[in-house]
Amino acid sequence: MLKAVHCLAVGGLMGLLLPASAAAAGGKGDEAVKRFFAQLWNDQQTIFTAPVKADTWSGPPAWILTGLAGASFALDDGPSRRLRENRDFREFNEVFSSGTTGVALTVYPVAMLAAGAAFDHPDLTAYGRRATRAALNAIVAGLAIKAATQRSRPHKGSVYGFWEGGNSFYSGHSTVAWALAAATVRHYPDRKWIPWVAYPLAGVVAFSRVTSGNHFASDAVVGSVTGFAIGRWVE
Repeated sequence: MLKAVHCLAVGGLMGLLLPASAAAAGGKGDEAVKRFFAQLWNDQQTIFTAPVKADTWSGPPAWILTGLAGASFALDDGPSRRLRENRDFREFNEVFSSGTTGVALTVYPVAMLAAGAAFDHPDLTAYGRRATRAALNAIVAGLAIKAATQRSRPHKGSVYGFWEGGNSFYSGHSTVAWALAAATVRHYPDRKWIPWVAYPLAGVVAFSRVTSGNHFASDAVVGSVTGFAIGRWVE
């Protein structure tokens, strides 16, 4: 079911971005489609080859984030179980349900793109394009990792159940939330209040994936780190 939701999200983002790309280019639709998929392919190549490039590891941030992601696997048993079994998060989980957050994360970037075009606001259009590109790349990369790792969901009972036919690793909601947050912060570097709103919101989304029982802690953390990296990189 969750895999189908992600596929619909990818289709929705592509379907909404393609007409906008054609309009911005001022050319034929076929040319815009080709450019769109060529850019997506190049983006994915960059994302998946980044770990083997020396430049990626040239500064402390990459090592720190990788260390946090690795350490999060230690939280997958007891801590994750206690969070998802804590009934105090019941209302919180209802607010940040999979469906609600999934729709919000999918609609938001495209809405910004549409608003920029509707109000003839070039900077908002540029932001919408960056946010949509970040979200789409986060979703596509996440689907590929899910297919490769096939980790079982927490309710299956296996803590480190990789290659068991599941789709738990990593959290797509966390990845997209952090990709959007990082892309937003990067696009508006002079607005110092944005990081104090965008990153906590993304963190809440990631936290909800664990309290709701949809993911292990490492699913949320690795997804968050990956999304942050994608959002910071997307132009």
